[in-house]
Amino acid sequence: MTKCMDTEEIREAKQNGRDGEPRDDRPEEVDAFLEPEEAVGFGEGLPLLEKGYEDYCESVLAPEAHADVWSVARHDMVRSIEDVAAELDTTVDKVDKALTIHDIEEPEGSGSFDVPAVEREGVIDVPLCGAVDTAHLRSPIYEDARLLEHMYIRCGLGEAGIQTVLEDGMNAGRDSEKSRWRVTEQQIRTALEDVALIEDDETNDGRDDVRLPSVTHDFSETAGDSGLVVNANDF
Repeated sequence: MTKCMDTEEIREAKQNGRDGEPRDDRPEEVDAFLEPEEAVGFGEGLPLLEKGYEDYCESVLAPEAHADVWSVARHDMVRSIEDVAAELDTTVDKVDKALTIHDIEEPEGSGSFDVPAVEREGVIDVPLCGAVDTAHLRSPIYEDARLLEHMYIRCGLGEAGIQTVLEDGMNAGRDSEKSRWRVTEQQIRTALEDVALIEDDETNDGRDDVRLPSVTHDFSETAGDSGLVVNANDF
């Protein structure tokens, strides 16, 4: 991760007319980062069952739901009744009854599936960077110029890709009592326009406008920390 923003790369992105779209030749690591993985929770990632979420059983108490309930309860990533309920989009009480009705043993784990280290509130995982402490970023984070430049210019992500990275990162490990963190593509686009990473059609007067500072943003890496280190005094 470089310490300063490359104004030449920013100008090139604008001249190539990306206008918020992903870069065609972005690094393969970024594409791999965006590939969905299995995750516990209905709609949270790839399904744990070998079929789409739309084909999941409608009621875990129905006789035909036996196979779905059994497969989810026996899945390696499922450690509790709460996990079964989350994956099958139902309540813990119904899962408890379903296990009895279908004569299925409870998951063997003592608690919910262990969450990877990066999945903790206040830390997001960013492609080509790693763990980033959101306390060091501008609030709301989708307006942070350094983060936008990294994802749009260096990673080659478009508006939709940036939205996916931010929402997945902010909701990973989020307290279940809190509502899901969300950002719209329009908010991403407005933020990109505000820092002149893309042209604002309504205000563009033809100037070569690059407002991002090139020397004050510290993306240096420290020993033992694979995350992004920034200087909060920039703001």
